[in-house]
Amino acid sequence: MPAFFPTLRGATICLLAACAVLGGCERGSDKPVVVDLIGRQEELARPQPGNVSIVSRTFLGATAQGLLSFDARGEIVGGVAESWIVTDDGQSYIFRLKQLNWSDGKPVRADEVAKLLQARFKAAPDLLGGLQPQVRAMTDRVIEIRIDTAVPSFIQLLASQRLPLLKAAPFVGSGPYGATIRLQRAYLTPLPDGLDPESADASPERDRDRRTLEVARASLALVRFQRGQTDLVLGGRYQDLPLLGVAGIREASIRADPVSGLFGLLLSGNSPLLKDATIRAAINSAVDRGAIASAFNVSGWTIAERLLPAQLDLAGSPTAPVWSGQDIAQRRATARAAVAEWVSKNGDAPVLKIALPPESGSRLLYRRIASDLADIGLSLQFQLDTRGADLVLIDEVAPFDSAHWYIGRLACKSGPGCDPESLARLADARAAGDAASQARLMAQAEALVVGQDNFIPLGTPIRWSLVARRLTGFQPSPRGVHPLNQLLPLPN
Repeated sequence: MPAFFPTLRGATICLLAACAVLGGCERGSDKPVVVDLIGRQEELARPQPGNVSIVSRTFLGATAQGLLSFDARGEIVGGVAESWIVTDDGQSYIFRLKQLNWSDGKPVRADEVAKLLQARFKAAPDLLGGLQPQVRAMTDRVIEIRIDTAVPSFIQLLASQRLPLLKAAPFVGSGPYGATIRLQRAYLTPLPDGLDPESADASPERDRDRRTLEVARASLALVRFQRGQTDLVLGGRYQDLPLLGVAGIREASIRADPVSGLFGLLLSGNSPLLKDATIRAAINSAVDRGAIASAFNVSGWTIAERLLPAQLDLAGSPTAPVWSGQDIAQRRATARAAVAEWVSKNGDAPVLKIALPPESGSRLLYRRIASDLADIGLSLQFQLDTRGADLVLIDEVAPFDSAHWYIGRLACKSGPGCDPESLARLADARAAGDAASQARLMAQAEALVVGQDNFIPLGTPIRWSLVARRLTGFQPSPRGVHPLNQLLPLPN
């Protein structure tokens, strides 16, 4: 999947003079790597396992690695586990743990890992796509995870940064870093096992192996990067895209992640308008995805009309909406007629409320969606709070490449257009005894979810970072994960 790339047009604030005053915009290659995370400061002070924010995920991923991890390329590597096998039926995963210590010096034991991992699963049902894994310790260094149905991509889920193995507060993990937080910064130092084992002379005393994490709003993070005060900015999303042009960031510094997932609008609430299936389809068809890409000035961004990005583990291609293949003028004409008919029967259509984040990119998205809906006779109102909203943004990277996650995320039993039969079909698919039956039943569940018309897909999630030239180990990731211990090349 090609990554998007911003085309930086518009006003530019030139900060090059400031860089010159500071002695250049690139930090020395032997200095600790400074990372700015776009988010809220309290997320660093009180990071929560299972939290989807870049701040919690990055901090806990660095200090409390999971059973598995993703490397810089998005490939699965060992975390606490050193090796693993999958049984022939695809439902049992057996892991041998490394001989590691927690950051408090106590040895990592399988029974602790099993309890922690089971607790993480229980706390993050949205991550699992309806799967119900069970974990048990087999020996002091071996654990087994069993799932209720064979899902080959399940191994990807186990590398999620939302499954950190955190034994106790404050921050008793197994690395690869230990952390000290002071003055609203996190100072990370490699634990003995935290550096690449191929680096024979690896020493936690070297400055280049240390990391400093700070949290800032996007505008401040961009200014700090432009001034050479930070090496890496993580956590860029669609809502901050307009700032790249305003700050005059060099295109060579911007790295986009080719992630998959859900980026679109979920219909919710109790509006009588949205209870009408024809109206839900009209709203979905009236949105001009290409115009949204133009509004953000991004090229290469993959727009979406279908729920799934590919066939994955369905029996056939993802279901296309009934209006797929029609041009926008045809779609709008049909949608306009549907709205006019509803109004003739029910009176004036109520104003729909859309909940989006507060940043400037959300205003662009709101204006674009509002214009599309106005063209078919509907009004839209912007709000920050999801309570009482009729359209709520979903912006999530898929934790594993399976229809289980996409369908499980959107199948529902209440709300506008929800068809409980989709949940039943999904349950049938999980209970199926063979892959062909599972794929067939999964396809039926997917078709039912698409037929609900209660989710408006817009495109792939947008994830971007700013990267200094010294970080030659940084690579765009299909998982949106960037290990802090793989940013610099190993010394010769």
